[in-house]
Amino acid sequence: MKRFKPLLFIIAAAGMLWACEATDPLVNEVQLFMVTGEYQQALDAVNAAIDEDPNNYIAHYYKGEVLVSQAETLNDPRQRKDLYEQARASFNTAEELMQGLEERPDEYGQMEESITFYWAEEFNSGVNIVNNDSIAATLEQPGETAIAHFQNAITIQPDSALGYIVLSSVQFNNGMVDQSVENYETAMEMLDPPAVDDYEYMISILLYQESYDRAVMYAEEAMEIYPEESIFVQLLADAFLQTGQQDRAIELIEGLIADEPDNPQYRRVLGTQVYQRVTAISDEVTELYEEAFELRREIDDVNVNNRAQLENELAELQDRISELEQEMDELTEISIREMKRVVELEPDSESANSILGIIYQNRAASLFERRNNTEDNELAQQLDERARQNLQEALIYYERAAELNPEDTENWQSLFQVYTTLGMEEKAMEAMEKAGL
Repeated sequence: MKRFKPLLFIIAAAGMLWACEATDPLVNEVQLFMVTGEYQQALDAVNAAIDEDPNNYIAHYYKGEVLVSQAETLNDPRQRKDLYEQARASFNTAEELMQGLEERPDEYGQMEESITFYWAEEFNSGVNIVNNDSIAATLEQPGETAIAHFQNAITIQPDSALGYIVLSSVQFNNGMVDQSVENYETAMEMLDPPAVDDYEYMISILLYQESYDRAVMYAEEAMEIYPEESIFVQLLADAFLQTGQQDRAIELIEGLIADEPDNPQYRRVLGTQVYQRVTAISDEVTELYEEAFELRREIDDVNVNNRAQLENELAELQDRISELEQEMDELTEISIREMKRVVELEPDSESANSILGIIYQNRAASLFERRNNTEDNELAQQLDERARQNLQEALIYYERAAELNPEDTENWQSLFQVYTTLGMEEKAMEAMEKAGL
């Protein structure tokens, strides 16, 4: 899951300070220092004014302006944050002082425009890197540099939800999942209410982070605000599946299916979502079989001293494997049932046919694995027969998928594997050629 918010250019008009008529001697002095790049002298001037009168809002305001201008002289945006934080503190103090006056002075509006302008400069610098490959190519670490610009933007203007949204997306794209989640949650708190897309993205990255409880919380909240949006039912079901609550997940999606029984999308979601759980269980079972194999080797060692203990461990392991395989079988039946209905509703869907082929082929692989790990010859033969029957079923759907899209080499690769396992050599050679193997 990687869906990113569009990055928008924000253009803010801000009057340059020295373009305004200034009558305050402090302002004239500070502006002159700023024009000549003498930032320390400018800071000394505003700090002296603040020491003389801590309620001098003009001094606090211009201190913020000086600090921002000083930050902009640093070529590396990662080095600007400290100065921006100091500037933000000065702007906040100036704002509080101006809000306490009976009538807000002109500087109040000027300061808001300036902050928006500085925010937009950093924001758009980040956007340029993300959207323009030629600019990114000139930087050693384009991702980190873009992130620094967006972090600077939210430092200057921490009340901008858009800044946090875009920062989160870029962080996710650069593998910073935890930071991405944290910043998007900050944006969600600012939105009243968050849009459908915001909830969908928030839930998706929480699922990616495996923060299932919080994903459930946001999904349930979204369902209350947007009851007509079925995507949140699907995402909630996904969260339930990931936490082993498949009954609740199935119940949710079956509720949608009950309302629209001929909606293939709902059935596809149920079939594929349930099968994700099957895949996870299958991986766990394979690992347990490997552990069981090692335990048997230890038990067979004539010099082993704790054979009874190892045999108990093996018995517990086998019980766990049986339990998981039963769960796999039940969930696989649900997946097959739903995907068969999808194929009935959409017979020309290559993906639906291919998915069914995959499910049957994987079930065959699971049965072969069980065959290879049993010492009961009669059971092994039964498992082998069942596995081959499932491969025959897989052929039906893979062949249909290949018929619908003969240019898709993945379908032919799958057919090559199944034909080979079933000993259909001529067809296997044909599929291998079409797969480009």
